[in-house]
This record gives sequence, structure tokens and C-alpha cells, in this order.
Amino acid sequence: MRPDVIERFKDVNMEDYIDLLRDFEIKKRDIAPSKDSKVTIKLPIALSELVREMKGTELKSKIQQSGLEEKAKLTGDKLRLEASVVKTFFQTSISSCVKHVSVLLDKPVNRGVQAILMVGGFSESPMLQETIKIKFPKLTIITPPEAGLAVLKGAVIFGHSPKSVSERVSKYTYGTDISVPFDGSKHPWSKREEYKNGEVRCNDIFSKLVELDQTMVVGQTQGAKIFTPICEDQKLMSMNIYASKNKDPKFVTDYRCQKIGSFDVPMTGTGTDRSVMVQMTFAGTEIDVECK
Repeated sequence: MRPDVIERFKDVNMEDYIDLLRDFEIKKRDIAPSKDSKVTIKLPIALSELVREMKGTELKSKIQQSGLEEKAKLTGDKLRLEASVVKTFFQTSISSCVKHVSVLLDKPVNRGVQAILMVGGFSESPMLQETIKIKFPKLTIITPPEAGLAVLKGAVIFGHSPKSVSERVSKYTYGTDISVPFDGSKHPWSKREEYKNGEVRCNDIFSKLVELDQTMVVGQTQGAKIFTPICEDQKLMSMNIYASKNKDPKFVTDYRCQKIGSFDVPMTGTGTDRSVMVQMTFAGTEIDVECK
């Protein structure tokens, strides 16, 4: 099915589109590596009509032209697929899951992990469960009942008892942008700026507050740092908070780095010997940034 047809179908027939997704969601949990029987998916009549309107041909003809005429047959509004065809639907997503888990387990912070807890709707797929067991034979694989509701139930439990989570592992490197005296031997000229007090500085330097994969105790402050103003008559310090998927970003403009918040800290007095202390607190589902 061409993407343009599906996008139009979603825009014009949202209810039918949701029904189709729901039907497939149910079917995908029944497909197992040992399953050989055909899979039947009910296709909305509106989809067949849309293919006829946009492509000038019948959906049945498009299926026959796909090269799968022996493994996929459309009878009325029911598409019957050989199990071997349906299993190929899972290859990309399963490979991505295995690769992601492998990367996580290779990180030093996860050494000593003895079990994998599978949650979420896709965890109920026998195809994924079997692959995870084969790829990680030394680990205990746990799939709780109603794995698809585990995230929802966890959120409810956390809402009633926030202290049930004692530690978190940071998914990003968090920091702010600062400027430092410009050094032509190590700083790019595109970051060079001359200020009104005559100083030449390098802008957009990433100053880390929290590092990727850092273990943090919930409620305890992290990454306290002191920042000073550039100009003597500066009345406020503008602070931007950035998140990066890189462990040690050099500039806030680096790839995979994005701005997630900003605020101004009022400053009294004059001079460049004044300072602002910035620290982050990971408590609950929010990140608090405190400035003094």
C-alpha cells in the first residue's frame, strides 16, 4: 500500500483507520515463530474505494501485482496472509529492539544486570519474546501478565507513592551555554565574538550539569556550578538549559543537542565578581533548576 493512500485514508476515514490498527494490534500478539496458519485482517471498504479513486485500479489487482499473489489473497473485505508473510512485518522492529537492548547492556552502568523485564504492548508478541530469549540466553526474561498495561499501572503507583523510585539514570547530558576567552588554536572562528568591554570570547560552549548515564538519587541536587557575568553593569543572567544525547558535547549547537528551557536570573550590584549558582534536582517526573 502506497504511503499517500494510507495518509489520505487516515485523514478522511479516521475511525476506520483506528479500527484497522486495533485489528492488527490484536493479530500481532497471536503471531508466534511456530505459527503456520493464515492470518485474516479485515480491511475497511473505504480503503478499497480510496485505492480505486486514487490509483484507478482495484485493491485486489494491486495485491496480485505485488508478487505475493500466492501468499496474500483478498476476498471481500478480508485479507488472508500466509504466516510467513506476516512474520516479515516484525523483522525491522525486532532487530531495532535487540540492537537497542544490546547497546544498553554494554554500558558500564548496566553491568551485572541479570534479568530483562518486558513491558508495553509489543512485549506481548511471541515473536519478540522468542527472539529476546535467543539473543540473550544468559539473562532471565520476565514478561508480566498484561504487559501492555504495565506502564499505565506503574504511573498510577508512582502517583500514589513518589518515593517508590529511589534512583534514576539520566537519559541525556544536561547543561547550559557559556562563553570563555577565545583561543584561536582550539575554538572555531564562527563562535568568536568581541564584547563591548573589549573582551574576545568564544560563545556556545556546553557546560555540563548532569552527564548521560549518570545515576542520580531522586530529590538530591546534581551538578551545582558557579557562573559569573561578562559585563560589569549586567542586570540579569540569561540561562538556557540544553539536553544532548552525546556524553561530552563541546557546543550547544552540536548534533543531537537541543534547547529545552530558558529563564533569566536577576542580579543586583555591579562588577564581574558577582556569581550565580545553578543546580539541578531530579524529583518525580520533573527536573527542577535552582539558581542562587
